[in-house]
Amino acid sequence: MICKAGLLALALSAGSASAAQIYWTDWTGGDLDSGNGFRGVGTITTSNATVTVTYTNPQGIAFYQPSGGAYYYSNGTDGPAGTSPYTSSAVDNRPGTTDIIALRYAGLQTLSFSQAIANPVFAYVSLNGNGYGFDQDF
Repeated sequence: MICKAGLLALALSAGSASAAQIYWTDWTGGDLDSGNGFRGVGTITTSNATVTVTYTNPQGIAFYQPSGGAYYYSNGTDGPAGTSPYTSSAVDNRPGTTDIIALRYAGLQTLSFSQAIANPVFAYVSLNGNGYGFDQDF
């Protein structure tokens, strides 16, 4: 089964009465794992910080789209300005780019950050009946 986990983001004002501006990860470059696994790097850029994000999956992934390609976050409308199920009373904006990491295999996967973050937000395109468990609070 393919599971598409889109982008990771950082919400800096979660808990307020209005939706928070989300700073989505900009995934860059290619697969940095020389074997069968996958390692991708991106950045979250806010108004006062840049955080490096590293995603590692020793089992590999279905595909990696760090720039260009299909825009999965539009709910049938074209581009970042259309309607989307990725916004809500808590999330002000959906991903602004086509970046996506399509997960495929179960097993231990790791997200690492160059500095502490608060209130991470994940945009899932499809879980295909699967789920995720986290071994620590964020």
